[in-house]
Formats: sequence, C-alpha cells, structure tokens
Amino acid sequence: MQTRLKFTCEHCDAHLSAKPSAIGRSVDCPRCAEPVTVPQTTALVPIKPRLVVPEVIDDDEPPRKLVRRDRRRQSSTTPVELCLPGQLGGIKAEVDRETSNMMATTFLGGLLVALGAVLFSMFGGKSKSA
Repeated sequence: MQTRLKFTCEHCDAHLSAKPSAIGRSVDCPRCAEPVTVPQTTALVPIKPRLVVPEVIDDDEPPRKLVRRDRRRQSSTTPVELCLPGQLGGIKAEVDRETSNMMATTFLGGLLVALGAVLFSMFGGKSKSA
C-alpha cells in the first residue's frame, strides 16, 4: 500500500495529493496550473484569510435588538382539568409549565407503580417449589 500526502493548493484551494518522494518539489496544480510546492508535513494547512467588513453603526439610530423567534408560540400557562370518578366533581385550572411537567411526571409515576403492583400480584407472588 502506497502512502500519499494530502494538501491543498494555495492559489485555488484544490485538494491535491502526492507521493512522499515529491516532498519539497514544485508541481503544477491540475485545476489552476499554478506551481505548488509539496509540503513536508500536512498537519497544518494554510488557509486564505477572509475579509470581514464591519457594519457601520449610526449613533443617531438606537441599537436594534437581536431576537430569536421560535416558530411555535409558547404560552406561560397550561390548562389542566382533573376529573374525579362518579359524582365527586373535578377542577379546571391553568398552571405554569414547571407545575404542569411535575404533575405529568407524578401521574406517570403513579401509573408505573400501579402496573408494577398488578404484575407482581399476577406473577411475582407465586414461588416455584420443586
């Protein structure tokens, strides 16, 4: 298996490769036909600096705030309705998001405990005696 050095052309940023025996020699870039010297190491590849033009700010105009807009509207409260069985009644309320998440977690935890109790009574209460 032959090892090849990978590097970029400093004129057109084309990806090039060469044999290790070509280190230090000048080769022509196949894309731009400019002479490129094969580097000794490829750990650091020079990049072209990019021109950054600063924005001119008018002192008379107040600075604008950058606002990230979320695609969906998020309200600060969540409607909750609790209904008790039979004629016991229920309650309707609006709670904040943290309380809503806590209520959902508690409800799901209670369901898991009830499911575990049912499964234990069906399978776990019986022992196998040989």
